[in-house]
Amino acid sequence: MHTLERIYPLKMDDRLAADQATLDLHMQRYAFASRSLQGPRVLDMACGCGYGSALLAEQHPDKQITGVDIDPEAIAYAQANYQFANLRYVCANAETYTDAEGFDSIVSLETIEHLPNPVRLIANYASLLAKGGRIIASVPTTPTLDGNPHHLHDFSPRSFFRLFSRHSLKPREHFEQIQRWEFSGLFKKPREKARQHRSEGVGNAVLAYYRQHPLYLFKRLFAILRYGPSNRYLTCIFSAD
Repeated sequence: MHTLERIYPLKMDDRLAADQATLDLHMQRYAFASRSLQGPRVLDMACGCGYGSALLAEQHPDKQITGVDIDPEAIAYAQANYQFANLRYVCANAETYTDAEGFDSIVSLETIEHLPNPVRLIANYASLLAKGGRIIASVPTTPTLDGNPHHLHDFSPRSFFRLFSRHSLKPREHFEQIQRWEFSGLFKKPREKARQHRSEGVGNAVLAYYRQHPLYLFKRLFAILRYGPSNRYLTCIFSAD
């Protein structure tokens, strides 16, 4: 099954347009990352069920790809369904994962907003990064806390870049995505025994969040006035050189 935060492409219902649109966004980020890799050793942190790691491995048979995720179920699924000779998976915590050799490229897509301590996470990435290496990371840059209970932080481009500047890593090329809101099923009660549409029940959760955090509504209204009814995501290459 897939949820708000886990997409399993091989189990997706092709009729669910919102799910497919979200998967397309993820794959576009991975395509950007794939074009931006350097060096022989690549880390895909928070790889989920492995479809993105597989894309990197397939497009770069000359590189060794390591996919890491904290969820043993996702890792087991990746090992069963997305395998290449140059791809391995590890079940580990992103904030504490270590590797003696380090990595020339670290891919971290839609990960940072999920963890309680982004500063600690990026510090670990910096420690894993080989000299002259690069980090390819993404975050949402419009409010998300009201609509996604798995997100712990909101970011602007400035606060996103600041995480990396602590380690003398500067933003280079970037890739911005805009996702228009999908209103279909927004206020429907989620189905218990069927595959859940990613938008189902979200509207009710948003209203509940505003009741608990009324000032956050102003943040959402400001974002709507500035960007329209959409979510925005920023993927960026960071390096020291």
